[in-house]
This record gives sequence, structure tokens and C-alpha cells, in this order.
Amino acid sequence: MGQRGRRSVLCASLVLGLSLAVIAPAAAAPPEKVVIEDIHIEQVDSTSCDFPFLEVFDGRVTITTFFDDEGNPIRIQFYLPFHGTLTNEATGESVSADQVLQLTLDLEEGTESDVGLRFRVVFPGLGVVLLDAGRVVFDADGNVVFEAGPHQIVNEDFAEFCAAFAA
Repeated sequence: MGQRGRRSVLCASLVLGLSLAVIAPAAAAPPEKVVIEDIHIEQVDSTSCDFPFLEVFDGRVTITTFFDDEGNPIRIQFYLPFHGTLTNEATGESVSADQVLQLTLDLEEGTESDVGLRFRVVFPGLGVVLLDAGRVVFDADGNVVFEAGPHQIVNEDFAEFCAAFAA
């Protein structure tokens, strides 16, 4: 899940690809909203644990772009509700995972602010084993400058998750 912690299983590729499509010059100052439905993502995570596992997620993205008085984009908000499963292909065990995240890119400051449920994994009989929720702010260099709430993904705290998932 990356050097500084994968911000989200889903956000990295979506933010880069979708933000470029939405930053087109606007004719007026009101916010512009784009909704992308029926997103399906399948990928293998081979960095969080000592074993790979399959991530399958379905959801949608709502992208709202805010403009200044001259029509220049100044902020982009991504609303990302996703539900999925993680499967240890070696054992066949699957667990559910959820995300309901609002990610805001401040184009003037170069910061990113994430609010909500970044990631939650629930194991039957154990409950929540991986949780990243609350608020976290990254500066233009990707460093955490503010953190409130449990952030196991951001802090790359996967030990309990990997132990439960390997069993």
C-alpha cells in the first residue's frame, strides 16, 4: 500500500484520471458536478501483507469542481462510496470492505483533505480489523499535516489485518 500509505485502494488512479477530465475551463463560476456510475475495480494488493490478495470493489464517483470568479478551477471534491471484498486467494477466505470518502483537492494550496471512511474491513467473528476513518490532510509534497481519527492505511499499520487474513 505504498510508501506513505495508500490513501485509498480506489482513489489514486481515479483522482489522477478523473481530475484531468474535469479541470477543463468553465464558462461560468458555479460548481460543476459529474457523476460516474457503475465503477468496478479489481486489483491485486501484493504490498500490504506478506501474501497477495484480490480486491474487488463496486461504487461510483461524484466529482464537483469549484471555480473562482474568472472561471478557473480552484477546488475539486470527489465523493467515493464503494463496497467490496478482499480475497486471500491462497486460503479462499473473503472479507467485506467499505469506503465512503470525500476527498478534496485544493488546487491553489496544493493540499488534499480526506474526510470520512477511507477503509473498513470486517472479519466474521473478529469485527473491524482494519479501519481508516476521520480526517487527514496532506500538503503539496504528500506529507500528513493533520490527522484526526484512526488511520491504519495512512500509517501503514497492517499487522492485525494481515494476521487475521492469513489464518
